[in-house]
Amino acid sequence: MDIKEIIFEFKKDNNFEVKDPCGYPTLNNGHVLPDDMKEFYSICGGIVCYIEYGGFPIEILSPINVKQANPILVGEECEEDISSSWYLIADAEDGNYISIDCDPSRLGRCYESFEYSHAVAGNCPIIDLSFTELLNNIFNYKGDYFFWKDNPSFSMHGDAYDLN
Repeated sequence: MDIKEIIFEFKKDNNFEVKDPCGYPTLNNGHVLPDDMKEFYSICGGIVCYIEYGGFPIEILSPINVKQANPILVGEECEEDISSSWYLIADAEDGNYISIDCDPSRLGRCYESFEYSHAVAGNCPIIDLSFTELLNNIFNYKGDYFFWKDNPSFSMHGDAYDLN
């Protein structure tokens, strides 16, 4: 489903709360907001997922909470590392996040950015290749666990540092 279709599906399901639009994320110089994220934030201001059922809540962050990942998870920007262009896009609680790459050469790739493994080569799975793909996976998996973990029907896209 494209962005409009998936947001419509989120709105119909009482397990999700779709927030009203409230602007766009602000990125640092040289970083680019993927087109599907622009469309998403033109329609809504984030989504709280798995409200009524599903043990692993995820929130697609409001635009003001989309921040560069490294200062929050590592404590510094790490400008020379590929992770310097990753922005937190979803909060999965307890220091667990999903980040999105806003570097034009890797635009839209989504990564597991857990507190203990963010920006660690070999521990940064690419969980989706676009924001649209991420939203579809979140909607379809229903929150039983993180859709990319212990899921035999899910295919990983490698590690962020393998495809640098």
